[in-house]
Amino acid sequence: MTRLHSLYKARGIPVKMPVCAICLDRTRGKTRERDLGYGVRIWLCEIHHSVEFMRSNAGRDLGVTLLRIWRSQGCLTRARSRALQAHANAVRALGRTLTRPRPGSYAWPRLRREAEDCFARGERVLTTIAQLRARHALDHAKVPSVRTMQRWFSQGRWLRLPQPTDTVRAS
Repeated sequence: MTRLHSLYKARGIPVKMPVCAICLDRTRGKTRERDLGYGVRIWLCEIHHSVEFMRSNAGRDLGVTLLRIWRSQGCLTRARSRALQAHANAVRALGRTLTRPRPGSYAWPRLRREAEDCFARGERVLTTIAQLRARHALDHAKVPSVRTMQRWFSQGRWLRLPQPTDTVRAS
């Protein structure tokens, strides 16, 4: 005879708290509540509650699993769909900022402007680079390389005329 699985007499499942929304009858250990926004709250085991799982495969592991569970149970609501989409968007946005570090000219916009101001005043390139790198050597981020700062000089952005902000026609 084939054994039918149900939560009714499942062994080893916590009885004093809700089961994991993903594990269901395989839930082991304690579960914790997770707020997904849009009024959607779910209970997840320690593994599925972890940030690593929530970010895995750009958030699709959590999103697709819950989507399929809710769809099969006929309880996929607009709020739940929005919560899953918001989760996917948040993880995607996070991935764009954390996947690779920005190059020096983008990670140090104020330092680049300061260097370009010095270059525009005609100060010596290598002296300016050495002074700026020494001043910012102990900052929280890694200082751009000498080559990057030389590229800032060679690009010569300070040579371009500023773009007019408002064009006023004389009558």
